[in-house]
Amino acid sequence: MLACIALVGGCSQVVSGTPTTLGGYSTTEVAGLPASNGPSGPKGGAPESSLPVEGTDNGAMDKLARNAVADIDTYWTETFPKAFPGKRFEPVKRLVSYDSSGPGIQLCGENTAGVVNAFYCPPEDFIAWDRSTLLPELNNSFGPMAVVTVLAHEMGHAVQHRAGTATSNDQVIVLEQQADCFTGAYFRHVAEGSSKYFQVSTGEGLNQVMGVLNFIRDSPGDSDFRDGSAHGSAFDRVTAFQFGFSEGPQRCAKMDFGDVQKRTTLFQAWKPIQKQDTDLPVDQKSLNAVEQSLRTVFRDTGAEPPKIVKELKPCGREQATSPASYCPSTNTISLDIPALQKIARPPSKSGDTSGYGDFAAYAQVASRYALSVQKAAGLPLDDEAAGLRTACMVGSWSGLLVEDPIGQRNPVGNLRIVPDDIDEGVSALLGEDSLIAANVHGDQVPVGFARVEAFRVGVQEGFAPCSTKYGG
Repeated sequence: MLACIALVGGCSQVVSGTPTTLGGYSTTEVAGLPASNGPSGPKGGAPESSLPVEGTDNGAMDKLARNAVADIDTYWTETFPKAFPGKRFEPVKRLVSYDSSGPGIQLCGENTAGVVNAFYCPPEDFIAWDRSTLLPELNNSFGPMAVVTVLAHEMGHAVQHRAGTATSNDQVIVLEQQADCFTGAYFRHVAEGSSKYFQVSTGEGLNQVMGVLNFIRDSPGDSDFRDGSAHGSAFDRVTAFQFGFSEGPQRCAKMDFGDVQKRTTLFQAWKPIQKQDTDLPVDQKSLNAVEQSLRTVFRDTGAEPPKIVKELKPCGREQATSPASYCPSTNTISLDIPALQKIARPPSKSGDTSGYGDFAAYAQVASRYALSVQKAAGLPLDDEAAGLRTACMVGSWSGLLVEDPIGQRNPVGNLRIVPDDIDEGVSALLGEDSLIAANVHGDQVPVGFARVEAFRVGVQEGFAPCSTKYGG
């Protein structure tokens, strides 16, 4: 929901200075691991776990879940004493499988009839899952590693209780962010090839895992990070997962309410305009507003603003990139309006008519604008580092347009975005057809983890790291 409203008091700092090359960044690695698009899922020839599961039908979903828990147990048994010195990891006392479509059983004080869920029960120290609806839906939508993701998250709650990283007095969002982070730490173990049961590629495999977190997110505007059931926006959940994957369980243990509050995008709508359907259509008026916003945000870089035209045009002998194309020789951005309008359609599960949302469409335009800023700084536009710089700069632009009710920050200029727009950006970056993290030729950085991380760095840290971390 992009919106144009009058500036209401105060101001934020615009992007200033010209980016410089102060160091490179690998586009062939994911947090130090080689980037790859190999197979993801259960390993061929892996043994079947013999862990006891109450209520099991011994079907495919329960076998997958049982193996997942066995593997997660192995990881934490090895890792826990290193992450939390002086402590040992003990597996949960029970595993329970149930059928949410059946009459139900009593678990953790509730009847499971109609409960499409997986959960950890702290008082009784067990993990339960719905084998009839939840696990098959996850498996069918995202593949078997989606089931592993959800169970790794639930085991993360068990880890919290054993390590003492959170208590019953902590806000729910802290518990959930830590569990997402512990999930990332476990998936590092799988990506390194250390799992007996599973394998995951650092390319498409991790994209699918982060896609699960994106799918089961809370919706900003409708939810707030202080709510008693808050799990986090897609941006929050993917951020926590990346912290765990990159930095390990010790980073997860540092997550408290202050840490989450500084970076969350899960704000409930607090102004009437935020509760309205104010998506910007892809038309001349809205394009003018976005262009003015980009000019304002990047004004102090000294880069000459590019000309934006509404007809896609080649750049000399170079083919144009759809839905937006930047021509360095003329400093012109040309647009494929119908293609942008398709991207701007609201997300849905109906298939061909679904887009990513209005922000995702205008982020494509912003990405080409970011290339013009890089050109002015003398940075290369045709390598993968350019794609990461671009994603980071789009993130920094985005971050400056979000009102923060906690920090009382007013955005730059007259264009506003709501936190849900940031989630649209995450969704587009996890796809394979976006320009948000692409170079001037439209070549997208091949690894979704790196694309999302660069965008996240821009949103959270601003413009400076876009050149220092992704200098090329």
